[in-house]
Amino acid sequence: MASKYITEIAISTSPEKEKELHGQGYQKTNVNLNQGNSSTTKVYIWFRNGSGEPITRVQFSFTDKMKEDLKKAGFTELPANLNSGTHGDVIQLWYHSGASPKYDIPIEDLFLTTDENKEAAQFKLGWERLPCNLNRGNPGDFITLWLKRKSETYICDVAATTSVQQHMNLFKEGYIRMDEDLNRGSGGNPIFLWYRQSTEMGGGITGMDASINHAQDSILQNAGFTVVNVNLNDGTSGQPVMVWFKKVGSLPIKALTVTSNNKDVCPYKEAGLILIDKNLNTGNNGMPLYLWYGK
Repeated sequence: MASKYITEIAISTSPEKEKELHGQGYQKTNVNLNQGNSSTTKVYIWFRNGSGEPITRVQFSFTDKMKEDLKKAGFTELPANLNSGTHGDVIQLWYHSGASPKYDIPIEDLFLTTDENKEAAQFKLGWERLPCNLNRGNPGDFITLWLKRKSETYICDVAATTSVQQHMNLFKEGYIRMDEDLNRGSGGNPIFLWYRQSTEMGGGITGMDASINHAQDSILQNAGFTVVNVNLNDGTSGQPVMVWFKKVGSLPIKALTVTSNNKDVCPYKEAGLILIDKNLNTGNNGMPLYLWYGK
């Protein structure tokens, strides 16, 4: 008997593979991952509801070290390059199966967006945004994968990492890695932000912020925030950049993502998300990146 949750994901890079997956009962997602670039290769993500364990986490790799991490953590590798036929980064999709009562919540549906207006609608409907651009390294559309889970979830923990061993520990503890290097383009060490979800409201994170100088550190500490003890500018010439969170005072947050957009007029704001208007690459030449969260 087929599950109501997604149990398998596949990738097609040719019409022959599309026909094969269709015949096996897979559903094709809505966007060609090479949309907006010059490649004639059409790449699609497919999924189906089978009889196996539900998929609960989806990650991407765009470096060899990221691949090693995911292999060691027991993720299933899909070998196809999501950037097939282009000169962009080699991107692979990985997934983790098996639900745990506390942190691993089954995924029911997948959806892709190609612009911020569509993204705003997905946030309002309770979808979870994975920040990796599936056209990474290409001039094509910014393509983002979204997940729909079986239950409403809340962000209960956040962490940041600079080393492989930290990655192993967090994957084992049920954390989801936000697959965008927060030191991107700076020449510094690869740094990733992570979050963990729960279906329980109690103990969830109620607010987040960032600091880019010591005066802001003091203000946030006095306001009851706790620091994530990793400098997001590690290995660069920029000043320390820290992320902070608190777990008291209001309803817990449901969404956390990172983008390069901090515009005042932005569909994210219309969708009710809150911008932390501090560049996580302050003081270096890296890509400007900003955190957003929503309740």
